[in-house]
Amino acid sequence: MKINPFTPNSPSGPGMFAGRINEIFAVEKIFLQTRANKGHGFLLLGQRGIGKTSLLNLLKYQGEGSITTINEEKLNFLVIEIDITKETSQYSLIKKIELALKRKLARTEPTRKLFNDIWSFLGKIEAAGIKINTSKDVDEELLFEEFSYSLADTLKRVTNKHTNSRFDSNFDGILLIIDEADNANKELQLGSFVKLLYERLQKEGVQQLMIGIAGLPKTKEILIESHPSSLRIFEELYLDRLSDSDINYVLNRVLEHSKEINSDETVIIDPAKDLLIKLSEGFPHFIHQYGYCAFDLSDGKTITEENVLNGAFGSNGAIEKIGDKYYRDDYYNKIKVESYRQVLTIMAEKLDDWVTKKYIKSKFKGTEITLNNAISALRSRGIILSKEGTNGTYRLQDKGFAWWIVMNQEKEKKIRN
Repeated sequence: MKINPFTPNSPSGPGMFAGRINEIFAVEKIFLQTRANKGHGFLLLGQRGIGKTSLLNLLKYQGEGSITTINEEKLNFLVIEIDITKETSQYSLIKKIELALKRKLARTEPTRKLFNDIWSFLGKIEAAGIKINTSKDVDEELLFEEFSYSLADTLKRVTNKHTNSRFDSNFDGILLIIDEADNANKELQLGSFVKLLYERLQKEGVQQLMIGIAGLPKTKEILIESHPSSLRIFEELYLDRLSDSDINYVLNRVLEHSKEINSDETVIIDPAKDLLIKLSEGFPHFIHQYGYCAFDLSDGKTITEENVLNGAFGSNGAIEKIGDKYYRDDYYNKIKVESYRQVLTIMAEKLDDWVTKKYIKSKFKGTEITLNNAISALRSRGIILSKEGTNGTYRLQDKGFAWWIVMNQEKEKKIRN
């Protein structure tokens, strides 16, 4: 039995970085600026499945020096990674940063003592009985000041090669990666947090901090709402869909990887490859999921068009798996009203083409007020997209969402009958 070369459950599969050279190069320049004490951040935006986490992993390896940059620079950044949930408060965010730094820096007794001294203010708060996920009874302004000074002190010690009172390792700077930032709640005030942090560090004369924030496109609005000028500290990078030639490159890389791990060659016939490219819609994760299911149905030597079709649309196939991962939450958990789902079902008839409100209304079973409420709710939650510069025209995020909705409707009909 051959090992499946496609990796839909891994954020860094073969060929995942096709077409991302401009974004990689832009972040590499920020690394060099940060190393020169002129740090700022980058904002990585894109739809689910577009490859944000994979790119973050690559940038992490570059920052740590595991791999060189495009210009063959070897960096030495202290990289810490933080995930945000809907429950993350400013206090818990600070605590997560402190824990990540402690894990990387406090490895010997002397450095552990030094670290605990610098971050002692958090110990005092914990001693007072405050839970990690709350800010109750905590003076947030004072908390932020203490945090800023502690981070500035840490930065000075990890980047200064000449002081005796430093940690065991010396670094070019600190890269703080904040993923899933679209989960940030209003109380966290993420935009204000990072903007004021950079200003405080600048006053302290230490700017060797680089913050990378990644999330869905709505992350940009979350930052602006928190602080209108927070975007100024970020290089904004939007990951778009890959071109057909990029997807073709991914498939060729996967086939090369298959030969490496299996010794024998696997071939995708041209019609099957064209169908995989069409189905993936430019999403790196999708091509790996469709490819994985097609490979499983093949003889391991040749992937046919039939393998691709059955792997995509069959029971427990790629569309079902992608839907469970990316669409089910939008369709069920974010929508509690059946009329909202009715709008999505009508739009799914047109796949991801633009659909007018007039067309939706012609098929909608309900009042115009109910329809207006449904469209407004779906837009505000990012489930449907509005056509820029045109009123009353909308579409679904991608064809995969439409296919999943249609398949889901058919499955529900069978259950009812």
